[in-house]
Amino acid sequence: MKRNSGDRYDSAYYYKRKGELLFDLAKYVESNHYFDSSITLYDRLLSDVKDPGKRQTYTSGKVDCLIGKGLLAAKAYNYTRSTQYYQQGIQLAEGLPLKERRPMLATLYADISSNYFELEQFDKSLQYDKQILPNLDSSENIDLYVIGHLFVADDYSSLHNFDSSTLYIEKVRDIVERLNKPTLNIRFYYILGSLERKKEEWNRALKSFTKANDAAEFLKDDFQSLNCKEGMAAAQMALGNTSEAKKLALTVLSESVRVKIPLGRVQALQLLGDIEAGQGNFEHAYHFQQQFIELNDSIKKEKVQRQLAEIETSYQVVQKEKDILSLQNRNAFQSLKLQKQSTFNYLLGGSLLALLITGILGYRNFRHRQRLALQREELQKQKIIELEKDKQLVAVDSLLKGQEDERSRLAKELHDGLGGLLSGVKFSLRNMKDNLVITPDNMAVFERSIDMLDTSIRELRRVAHNMMPEMLTRFGLDEALKEFCNAVTSTQLVAVKYQSVGLTNRLEKSTEILIYRIIQELINNVLKHASATELFVQVIKEDTRLNLIVEDNGKGFDPTLLAQSKGAGWANIRSRVEYLKGQLDIHTEPGKGVLINIEFPI
Repeated sequence: MKRNSGDRYDSAYYYKRKGELLFDLAKYVESNHYFDSSITLYDRLLSDVKDPGKRQTYTSGKVDCLIGKGLLAAKAYNYTRSTQYYQQGIQLAEGLPLKERRPMLATLYADISSNYFELEQFDKSLQYDKQILPNLDSSENIDLYVIGHLFVADDYSSLHNFDSSTLYIEKVRDIVERLNKPTLNIRFYYILGSLERKKEEWNRALKSFTKANDAAEFLKDDFQSLNCKEGMAAAQMALGNTSEAKKLALTVLSESVRVKIPLGRVQALQLLGDIEAGQGNFEHAYHFQQQFIELNDSIKKEKVQRQLAEIETSYQVVQKEKDILSLQNRNAFQSLKLQKQSTFNYLLGGSLLALLITGILGYRNFRHRQRLALQREELQKQKIIELEKDKQLVAVDSLLKGQEDERSRLAKELHDGLGGLLSGVKFSLRNMKDNLVITPDNMAVFERSIDMLDTSIRELRRVAHNMMPEMLTRFGLDEALKEFCNAVTSTQLVAVKYQSVGLTNRLEKSTEILIYRIIQELINNVLKHASATELFVQVIKEDTRLNLIVEDNGKGFDPTLLAQSKGAGWANIRSRVEYLKGQLDIHTEPGKGVLINIEFPI
């Protein structure tokens, strides 16, 4: 029996609700299946129906399914596919009436913003969050109005634009305090506490995180409660209340295990390591830091594995489509053979001219299908090659990010942990000096020991600074390179001249780190091998290109020997240049110095 449109709508709505229910139960594969079935039925309904009211209902249902599929893709860390689903939803929602369109667009823009926020692309997140605001009306949905402004405030806070962040928070403070709704209190006071934490206003941050935690516990929201308690612990530690900080951190650790939230364990272990190090319990601090590193690496590995699984699934889909296409071609060919045979039998008594024309047309059709099949096969091969490249890029990105995260962590440990310990030892020795009676010879030895300790502290801080320079994170690539070149010049090993053109605006954080590491490695090579007295470093940015030039007046080398080099330095330089899709050129010969030119697209 043929179904009517009412039957199809009931089925489409059922599949959509079933998909949403399975999503809430974390059954993501089954959820995705029901969303796909619902979208198929909504498409059929939209192709048949003319009534505006029904079209609006069907369009809204399809947008809900696309939002569900976007959330599923984000759960699998496939943010590109997730954003594509949301963009499809935006195109459909634009055709809805104003009252229904505005909240739906606000939700879609917020979902896209969340993807970029997870990727730490806060400028993109801010761009989409600002598109939420024109679609908000406090008289229609006061909660969404407050949350939209808080999202913009959180973006500005992540970009360290604290004045703008405060401005958007203050726009909704009166509403939040007047309504006193736990769902709004959690978001408002947690985002406010995070801003105050970045500004190191610890007493205010503690109060804000405490209010957010009270609301989370009232709603029995374990995830938000863990986030709030981690913020409270950090504030207590900064205020010197280490026992309370440790108690809160241990609570976060145990509760995150109970409710199966790995990120809570990561935050708690890192915080406990800092607390123990601050109390001088370096063995316990090392134990917590080891657990933190292992769990953090495990989470990153899981993300990479999920992304690779998604790529593999896409590859399998492409391969299956290729197999289906091949089977269809074979069936079409067999069908054509039967048709030709039948035609031949019918026209056996016909004229020779008609038979000849039929043969020529059949041959031309056959050759045309062959060409089409070859073209399709070439396209499929090209898609497979692109997928393999995507796999490699994901792996390289994870490796480089892991290296930089580990450098940053070790630099912090060296500077704050061991550096603080050595400074304490120096201070103790200085105090002992005034209370000891020793001979002049021993006094000279004592003073020399303190000088050696000073030298050790300076060297340790220099190493920590080179691993993750503060200038790079705070002021950008240009200032960091200028400071690094000045530091090398101050050693009097080589005179470094640094010049930059067009670096008025900052690049992406990951790109700045990679370029800094490349120049750092090149300068270190000059110091180790070139015997140079002068070194010239130039960085030029023009439109979408970035050019690096490093030139010295050293002894040079035979460039053909570079291919045989097994050193880690050149390997690191090449891998970073390849990752940035750059081109590296080396001009040198023995006794005539070295000129290295690297060009990147940005």
